[in-house]
Amino acid sequence: MKLGKIISTATVVCTISLAQMASAAEYLGLNLGDGSFSDIEKQLNSSGASFDTGYGYKGYGNDLKMVKVKSFARFDKFGRTKEAWLKFTPKKKLYNISVTWSDSGDIYKKFKDALDTKYGRASSSGRGFNKSYKYRDGQVDISLDRNTFGFGKDQKTSLIYTYNPALQEVNKMQALIEDDIRKKNAKKLASDL
Repeated sequence: MKLGKIISTATVVCTISLAQMASAAEYLGLNLGDGSFSDIEKQLNSSGASFDTGYGYKGYGNDLKMVKVKSFARFDKFGRTKEAWLKFTPKKKLYNISVTWSDSGDIYKKFKDALDTKYGRASSSGRGFNKSYKYRDGQVDISLDRNTFGFGKDQKTSLIYTYNPALQEVNKMQALIEDDIRKKNAKKLASDL
């Protein structure tokens, strides 16, 4: 009886350990949920990417760092990258990858087919020129967004990966930043009101 409990406990511990190890995964060549800012910066540098690390949520780069990627071979292989952002938690871990391509529809079709095949049917939303398809891969939300406004390359396709366990920490820091901004604004105008 005791041996059964020991084996059962060991199985649970191993399962939890494997789940935690599998919680971070590679998307578009980057370790989402686990990649540190310094590791991602080294990876971008070694691949010859063009990027700018001087960004942050509402200008607070020390608290919620953001990297604007101008070119990166892993993104560019799908088409001309229009815009790409990497967002980090307060602990400098990558939690969000957002890439937008100029796309007349070919990139979108390939992504949609690949995502449907890998993750199953998506939940969709949107109207008019904008459509969004949501997928889930364990603890990662995947969004395929399509904007058909304009002609040819004026249209856009975006692929966004978000590591959900980081959102509580990120939202808390965003609230602190918003509060700091309100206080600074109030202080600037207090004597004039």
